[in-house]
Amino acid sequence: MFSKNKLILFILLLFYLPSFAQVKVDISILNKEYDKALSEIESQLNNSPNAGLYMKQGMVFNLLQQYQHAAEAFFLATELDPNNANILEEFAEVLTKLDNHTDAIPVFKKALSINPENFALAGKLGSTYINLKDYKNALDVFTSLFEKDSTNVYWNKQYAFCLAKTRGKDSLAICLYESLVSDNPRDLNLYSSIYTLYSRKKDMEKALGILIQGLQEFPGNKDLTLKVANFYFGNKNYSDAANYYKEYIESGGSNYDALRNFGICLYFNKSEKEAIKMLDRCMEIAFNDPIVLFYMSLSHKKISDYELAEDFMQAAIEAATPSYLPEMFHHLGQIFGMQRKFEESIEALKESYGQDPSNFEILFEIATTYEEYNFNKTLALNFYRSYLIEGGENAENINYALTRIERIKEDLFFEE
Repeated sequence: MFSKNKLILFILLLFYLPSFAQVKVDISILNKEYDKALSEIESQLNNSPNAGLYMKQGMVFNLLQQYQHAAEAFFLATELDPNNANILEEFAEVLTKLDNHTDAIPVFKKALSINPENFALAGKLGSTYINLKDYKNALDVFTSLFEKDSTNVYWNKQYAFCLAKTRGKDSLAICLYESLVSDNPRDLNLYSSIYTLYSRKKDMEKALGILIQGLQEFPGNKDLTLKVANFYFGNKNYSDAANYYKEYIESGGSNYDALRNFGICLYFNKSEKEAIKMLDRCMEIAFNDPIVLFYMSLSHKKISDYELAEDFMQAAIEAATPSYLPEMFHHLGQIFGMQRKFEESIEALKESYGQDPSNFEILFEIATTYEEYNFNKTLALNFYRSYLIEGGENAENINYALTRIERIKEDLFFEE
């Protein structure tokens, strides 16, 4: 028989037994004894399933990065306690870790309907919309958050991103991004984001300015250095572009377009031999790039190595897409002419003009080439006339062409 005191103690133990079991699980979790915690939770669930245990089970699986098991546990918890905002939030978050963003949205929204003042939860909902590229709904969420708290840098960055993705919101996005840079200048991605927006607005001075500002904060950063190099290259400032490409490459950058552009810059900066070395390096990566072959030809042409210039231009023409061909045939014609291969030169120049009739200056080159090698000056006369007709007032060599026409006419008269 139990004494009265023993009976009271037994009743108390029965009453507090679940709490002691819960403490045991919590201690195991705190000590990172996750297998032990899961075993204890499983044992308790077999005796008495409840939402709290399933939630703890889901949290342990989450800590172990076993997200599918965690999602299953949180789902069972929501089945037992469907209006618990904390469980719903945990469930939604683990769904996003599984990239099940579409499934996470209604769970986040239900949690938020239960706890509408949970701004952090709203931020998670907005981020999930972004992951789904649903920028309209994301913008609505972050606009609301900005109205409630305009000081949160993390939310403001996502707000600015959504603005940048929305037509007609570039100016507001720039304003917000500029504020973010001021608050957090060590966020490298901000500089690229602002640069993209300024470029989109064609405000190139400010676009370059933000890149330079970024390089002052992150000296030698390869991504920013490459963007500055590409900026100068796109604006045909080959001298400054070359300096930044060189810095990028010397810091270990290996972007193929950067290597190719650097070679082109060296050509325009009259460093043909260095250009050949860099372009040769490009050919080791992509041997059939028509642009590389083209500038290899031009570089060899500049140093009077016409045979190689001819070979590279022929290879460029074979590899080129149609838009590049007229200029390539034009240069090939000049290269043939420099080797006094006049017939080949004229054929290449005619091919160039045939593919791009707007370049009437080629007619002038054909005329002068005919005049140099062909005793029948009538051909040169005809091309000079065609040149003046096609070029009109825009012809660059009007006076010379008129002079030669008169001279050829005189020569033909006296020959008769």
